[in-house]
Amino acid sequence: MIPLLFLLFQVPVPTFINALTQTRSEWRSLPHIDKERRDILLTGGVSIASTVLGPKTASATTTATTTTTTTTTNNNNDDNNNKSMKQEDATTISPSPPSIAGFGETGSSNKSQPYRSISSIESNIAIPVWPTWGGGKVVPVSLGGKMQDPFLLLAHHDHWFDPKDPLREPFKGFGKITGLPYIDVEGFSLHPHRGFDILTYILDGSDGFKHKDSTMATKDTSKVYRGGCAQWMRTGSGVLHEEFWETRDDRRTNIELFQLWINLPAKQKFDTPAIKYIGKETDFPWEEQNIYDPTAIGNNSNRIVVGKVRNIGATLNKAIQESGGVIKERTSLQILHATLNPGARWIVPDAKNGKSSAVLYVRKGVASFDDDDSNSVAATYSSAQTVDEVQVTTTAKAHQSVTFAPDKSELIAISNCQKDKVLDILLLIDEPLNEPVAQSGPIVMNTPYELNDAYRQLSDGTFLDRDRVLHQQARTSKFQRQQVL
Repeated sequence: MIPLLFLLFQVPVPTFINALTQTRSEWRSLPHIDKERRDILLTGGVSIASTVLGPKTASATTTATTTTTTTTTNNNNDDNNNKSMKQEDATTISPSPPSIAGFGETGSSNKSQPYRSISSIESNIAIPVWPTWGGGKVVPVSLGGKMQDPFLLLAHHDHWFDPKDPLREPFKGFGKITGLPYIDVEGFSLHPHRGFDILTYILDGSDGFKHKDSTMATKDTSKVYRGGCAQWMRTGSGVLHEEFWETRDDRRTNIELFQLWINLPAKQKFDTPAIKYIGKETDFPWEEQNIYDPTAIGNNSNRIVVGKVRNIGATLNKAIQESGGVIKERTSLQILHATLNPGARWIVPDAKNGKSSAVLYVRKGVASFDDDDSNSVAATYSSAQTVDEVQVTTTAKAHQSVTFAPDKSELIAISNCQKDKVLDILLLIDEPLNEPVAQSGPIVMNTPYELNDAYRQLSDGTFLDRDRVLHQQARTSKFQRQQVL
């Protein structure tokens, strides 16, 4: 009761209610698993139905996993009408599934301008979590629109844990009483994923994230990766994993990270699950560059550094290439973490001639954008100009996300218009998949049939049996083709 009263006094009531509602609605409630059963399950030795739900009858097991919320996206419709919620039976294939059309072509703007135009700027709610009273928050950025394809979700976490904090244990008790997912364990207890890639990027200076999963990489042991390191996980045909914030008994720990969900094309949704670690203290150090002021004449040693960029996407693809072809790389993916000094400007090229999806998130500062027709500068990652040279027309502040419209321009212009503060941004660019998306919580497939298969397999214990999963997918694909005919 103490945490509840504290939360209501420290956090606006509408914000707190929204946090409860959004967290419970966007994540399918998953049962908690004790340590012994969790360790057994991660080894793949026991069925999920009996391990998660306990020794119950078949009917009881079915009841616990029958309802799934399916979000079907059809990008041929208007953005405001392209998401419909439909209850599907997760234990049987529905005889009349909703119609799901492909994304279709994204189209291009009629505007002729040197820089990509902006489609939308969204303000994202900072949901108070671990610890709410100390400023802990998560900023979920819901993606998945036709101009954001293949990006599904970006979550910005910022938390700390103090061994002397008297409210930690009551807060965990509050999570158990209310059934709010993951509050009671200071992390994310065992849960499934299928059909997409996950990048978890720990920011420099942070403590760690403790991870364990059902792949060979960390099946038998937990791995803690810390600031300056990132984990890339291809969930493919299915993984189970758990993640917990690093806590210590002798000092306070601070953790800030980004987690990004990137959709996989249909032909790769059943890839073998895999994990790679990149960045600090790994075999694949970051590919990083300075951002220079191009007005200075001479070689790089004489030019003025106005910012830095960490090319996470290029580092990731290098790590994937080392797999020897076992894992298919994402050649068009760009994930760029950049900082710009006050007054600096950065121009980023789009290799797909303006047809790529591009999304920007502001971590700190205020980003400015322009579409000055008179200033068409062909540049690379290491190019910059001062803000005084251009006409600034649009701005985005911390926790806001910017979606760029597909048009004829190959360049994205980003400026820091503040005089005394550094701009810190994350820029995401990738080629759209143009495929239908059916998502239910942590499972992302192409059709409701495939979602039904996934949740049925979670119920009967075959979710990690890749041979059976592939066999079922072949049957489901055949069934879906027959329905079209």
